[in-house]
Amino acid sequence: MIIRWICDRCNKKWIYPVEKCVYCKGEITKQKGSKLKVVGITKVSIQSPMHPIIPYNIILLQDEFGNRMPKKTMKDYKLGDNYIQEKAKTEDAVSIAKVKYDVYEAIKETLGLLKFELSPNDKVLVKPSIIAAAYPYQAVNTDPEFFDALLKVLFELGVKKEDVVVAEQALIGSDVNDAAAKAGILEVCKKNGVNFFDISKGPFEEIESEGFSFKIFKEALNRKVINAPIMKTNFQLGFSGALENLARFADEKTQREMYYVGFDKIIAKLAKVIPNVFTIADATKAMQGQGPLASGEPAFLNLVLAGKNFAAVDAIFCEVTLLEIPPYIDAYGKCLDSKHIEVVGNEVDALKYSILPAVPHDTPHPDIKVIDGKSCPACLNLLYNLTSKLIGLRGEELNLIIGSMLTEDMLKGKERLVALGGCAIKKLQSMKFEPMAEIEENIDQFEQLVLLKKLLITQGRPKITPIDKVKSKMTKLLSKVIR
Repeated sequence: MIIRWICDRCNKKWIYPVEKCVYCKGEITKQKGSKLKVVGITKVSIQSPMHPIIPYNIILLQDEFGNRMPKKTMKDYKLGDNYIQEKAKTEDAVSIAKVKYDVYEAIKETLGLLKFELSPNDKVLVKPSIIAAAYPYQAVNTDPEFFDALLKVLFELGVKKEDVVVAEQALIGSDVNDAAAKAGILEVCKKNGVNFFDISKGPFEEIESEGFSFKIFKEALNRKVINAPIMKTNFQLGFSGALENLARFADEKTQREMYYVGFDKIIAKLAKVIPNVFTIADATKAMQGQGPLASGEPAFLNLVLAGKNFAAVDAIFCEVTLLEIPPYIDAYGKCLDSKHIEVVGNEVDALKYSILPAVPHDTPHPDIKVIDGKSCPACLNLLYNLTSKLIGLRGEELNLIIGSMLTEDMLKGKERLVALGGCAIKKLQSMKFEPMAEIEENIDQFEQLVLLKKLLITQGRPKITPIDKVKSKMTKLLSKVIR
């Protein structure tokens, strides 16, 4: 489809959205061309960073209104050929749209190519990804512009506003309402007249799946779920997207147990107990580098992906961005080899572009590394918060140990080891391994920060003194006054 914005009065035309004609102040109409023909072809045989797969073709498409648009493709066309986007033939198909200027039209395009239906009587739960307080430009959370467009598409399909709820919970230790406000999602919900729910408040229903007991947010079991994650790298999991976003339907205790037992296997079991899930994924900005929090950076991919099989959506995104597909996605079982997944809308090879992967051992602080035994979200959040607050203070390299899936090989040859959180402390005790220090998860965060700071800049085994406790309380009081 080719879109142009046309002035109703003076017939001026734009390739990007405008609200009023700058010449005559006339009203603007969106013109959509759907009958496309190939009117130009250029074959490219030289690689570039943005286009690593060669040879490819740049075809020039023309619609029934005479509007033209270039498009990259790996297929061969002849002048005069019709350009037709085929609809999906299989249930597990993934649709990909490239966002030019209009994310609303991109979402409609992805859904139009798939077997996706909603009726006016459907009760719908939309679950964005909102894990921590961050601005939209940081690409930590689902983008508000994407989310606003998604709600508008759902309403256009006939779903009533009163039948739509938006629900999410942040990483354990963060407040989802604060995060949603800073991310711009609360404003979008208010503008569209839909309610926002904090999943952590429940209610939950207990369900068993393949020997594991989950407490799942009740609304997710009683409604059609639109899964709307932001696609991003993750230093702990490698990548987090559609499948990982479902983990926060579980209550805090269940989430901790999932990571303690082994996230790679348990997330697949959780996903199988939530019926009626359809993914519309935000890869407009997406995140690369040291995600999933603000240490990562926007990748600006301008893509929307959709599909019924959330693991297939994740696998295709990894294929497009040349990321390794993490084990937990393969463990889901429905996701076949990505080369055998049907893809419609855009070709995978034509979109391929390498983004920066996450480095497993780095933290926001250059002198603090992490040994990750698949920690729960609470310890992951604590690790990020503590290390980011010490940026600018240099010291001797520390190794923070988190999580319960630790082995002796992971600790071998490492010095200045500090256990962070209950899971790591408990696991190291069972291994009869004594770290340099332990930072309990349940003590005051200002005390945790003081201890980590001392460990960074001093030798030996520093302890929290009464003077340190007074200082931390004063700092805490001052921070409240400044707010």
